Amino acid sequence: MNAMRCRYENEMIRALQTGAWSESLIEHQKNCADCRDAVVLAQALRRDANDVAARYAPPPSAQVWAAAERRRRMAALERATRFVFALKIAGLIYAAVLVLWGVRALAVHGVIVPGLDSKLLNTAIEGAGLAALLVGSGLWYTLRGDERRTG
Repeated sequence: MNAMRCRYENEMIRALQTGAWSESLIEHQKNCADCRDAVVLAQALRRDANDVAARYAPPPSAQVWAAAERRRRMAALERATRFVFALKIAGLIYAAVLVLWGVRALAVHGVIVPGLDSKLLNTAIEGAGLAALLVGSGLWYTLRGDERRTG
């Protein structure tokens, strides 16, 4: 931005804004091309600003705030949806591995796994059953939640 060439330019623009022209400023404007240019430019900018203000009415702040909140909530929902999708995939993989492991262990060793006494075997079966129950219920809930309900 160029520096003002005349020290009276600020006073000229202020007088244009307030409408209070002194005789000395009017005389100075007649003799100073820089001040005349500054006044012409300030008038043109003010005219353009008035035209824009007349044509553009900004939306109410409550509407802008609601739109921003809606966008924030949608972004959070998107992040949560990605996380739930990753959990679904992990649950399916876990369930598949658990089933394959169980089928393989039963096929190779039968019902009795070597190295485990009956108490440890019961605990292992209970743990596997509990894990299968939790994974199954979690998968059921997340897969059921994908269906959109209306009403």
